[in-house]
Amino acid sequence: MGKWKSTGQYARMNKCLDIIGIILVMALIITTFMYWGKAPDIVPTHFNFKGEIDVYGSKNTLFILLPIVIIIYIGLAILSKYPQVCNYCIEITPKNKDKQYSMASTFIRIINVEMLVIFFYIQMSTAISMNSGKSLSIGFLPIALFILFGSVGFYIYKSVKFK
Repeated sequence: MGKWKSTGQYARMNKCLDIIGIILVMALIITTFMYWGKAPDIVPTHFNFKGEIDVYGSKNTLFILLPIVIIIYIGLAILSKYPQVCNYCIEITPKNKDKQYSMASTFIRIINVEMLVIFFYIQMSTAISMNSGKSLSIGFLPIALFILFGSVGFYIYKSVKFK
């Protein structure tokens, strides 16, 4: 199974999404280490559905999110190179294969960037709330879910449209 190459109208977008993803991962790593150095011994570690801080822990818990984000990023980045192993909601035929693989590869990259933005926002909110006591925005969860499920719905719509 060879690596699938993105060509055509999605090639430039895929390259941009890859660059944005790398920048977000690097920014998350750098800011985590910056905030960890300035963090008090006790930091917020969990927010409830209202966005209020409800659990505190050691400042070392700032590093819990980092490997999770990196593993998700690497996993989705690898998966985006092999869209032929994914499940599709339509039958893949020789006629639609290139278009479907191209859309799936781009979709995986978009989800990857969205996940990075969500995790980056959570990490920055945790870091900011250490000193200010401010909570996570109450609209964060509905907005994040709307964006993720909206992307999935849009991809399914486009996939079925171009079968």
